[in-house]
Amino acid sequence: TNCIHCKTCDIKCPFENIEWTVPEGGGGPRYNEV
Repeated sequence: TNCIHCKTCDIKCPFENIEWTVPEGGGGPRYNEV
């Protein structure tokens, strides 16, 4: 993915649909609903 792990998506989402965990090998956030 093109995620730079800035966590903006986690902060910006008002519905808490994103569970953001720091990845070990890359991959970025996991979206519950898109």
